[in-house]
Amino acid sequence: MRNLILIILVLTIAIYSVKADQTRQAVEFYSPQKGVYIVDIDTNECKNCISPYVSDSLETVESVAIKTGAIAAINAGFFDPLNTKTTSYIIKDGELAADPTLNPDLMNNPTLQDYLPQILNRSEFRIMDCFISLDIAQHNSMPPSQCNILHSIQAGPQLVPTLLLEQESFVVKNDNKIIREAVSALHKRPRSAIGITLENHVLLVAVSKENPMTLKELAEFMQDDLKVKQALALDGGGSTSLYVDLPGQDKFVLNSEEDGSARRVKSVFLVNPRTEYP
Repeated sequence: MRNLILIILVLTIAIYSVKADQTRQAVEFYSPQKGVYIVDIDTNECKNCISPYVSDSLETVESVAIKTGAIAAINAGFFDPLNTKTTSYIIKDGELAADPTLNPDLMNNPTLQDYLPQILNRSEFRIMDCFISLDIAQHNSMPPSQCNILHSIQAGPQLVPTLLLEQESFVVKNDNKIIREAVSALHKRPRSAIGITLENHVLLVAVSKENPMTLKELAEFMQDDLKVKQALALDGGGSTSLYVDLPGQDKFVLNSEEDGSARRVKSVFLVNPRTEYP
């Protein structure tokens, strides 16, 4: 009996070691320069690792990651902190999980009426069930034929291949003068982003207060330094939050409120290889 227990214990440790090694191969965390942090997910090895989370109210990224067992998480879509409702479309498991048109403070805001078509058509990160499994496209853009969207979170603007600042109404000009600037687009702020590489890796990127960027600088960094083929800005500023807890590494938590506290957010991208390696 004692020998049987010992064998079971050894097998359990061996299985855990294999799973931890698989996780390390599929998901990596690094900082290429001061104040910039990247989670690299190889979706060739971990096809179902990434999923969206939508809060019924608002929650911190760290609390969501801990309660869902995620090994990494980053803040995602836009929301109204006053009424806690989404201002981004979100699809989860093929169903609409968050609808900005149901947010009366967005839809009835008189200062936004001229820009609502562009706001509602902002770009989103998509996970699909076909040969093109990952994509970044504007919301009204139809997926390829025979493809269905499994998960998506809208944010913006699209950063790569083309920065869509004006097309998505993050910057509005009149007679070449800027009359509207959303999310401090032209100013240096903490930033969150998601990118897709040519090798089908997904990069979660968090830029802290130590190295703030404009959206143009973020786009250039994603394209020139990280070599992504597509990239999307996520909600940023004080919302920028990153949680990483990989096997064999120290836990990392980034918050970006002025006082260093964690902002509660509406939606989160989760990374959980445990769903891939049961």
